[in-house]
Amino acid sequence: MAVIVIILLAFIIGSSFLSKYDNAAGRAAGAALAAVQKPFVMGVDWLVEKVETAFTDDALRAENEALAAEVERLEGDLSSARLDEAELEELRQLRDATGAAAAHGEYALLTAGILSYEGANIYNVFTIDAGTEDGVLRDTVAVARGGLVGRVLEANANSSKVAAIIDESNRIGFQIEGKQTELGVCYGNGRGWLDGEMLDDQADVREGDRVLTSGLGGIYPAGILVGTVVSAEFVKESSLLHLEIEPAVDFKSVRKVALLL
Repeated sequence: MAVIVIILLAFIIGSSFLSKYDNAAGRAAGAALAAVQKPFVMGVDWLVEKVETAFTDDALRAENEALAAEVERLEGDLSSARLDEAELEELRQLRDATGAAAAHGEYALLTAGILSYEGANIYNVFTIDAGTEDGVLRDTVAVARGGLVGRVLEANANSSKVAAIIDESNRIGFQIEGKQTELGVCYGNGRGWLDGEMLDDQADVREGDRVLTSGLGGIYPAGILVGTVVSAEFVKESSLLHLEIEPAVDFKSVRKVALLL
């Protein structure tokens, strides 16, 4: 290709030189020059256009990449802002989750994040990022936005294992809100809810009643919201009024808890 270009250039230069003479040779050279010059110029124009396009495409490509990177950065900032806002809202709601116990100043609150879940029912037992160095002990009570979460099973220096109220190992003394004499005990049923029995088989309990900790049993202080009664049915075999209780806390969405120290 390069050789052809050189030959054409030599031909054009020579023809241009001969075309200056007003004779047969000059006129022939002029005609030949005109025949060759047009496609040659068109070819040069095509080559110049391709080179300019290549540089323009590279510039546009670089600009687009820069814009894409900026968009990605801004989207990341927006996502972080949303996460921070959600976390802030969760922390705000933790203030109202402790019920009467914290309201009376009996406890200090320590916020902790959930590190991991374990067990077959993954929301039943989990590890938090606070331990004995922070004042956490066995049976320290954990709450979250909405109400009662559970208690500490095991406390290490910088982490602790918490059993949620929906775990079968938990037993919680409760009372019906507004009916302090209506007492019972509830426990996790393995299906993400709570089963409970009233101590009085004639207790006046109805669907929609709110269940609060009673303070009996020595672990959970009184006044913390546990959940809402979904059904109340007398069981003849046990002679007890059986309750199904929906927990106040959505354990699938909890990321932070507050510990009552």
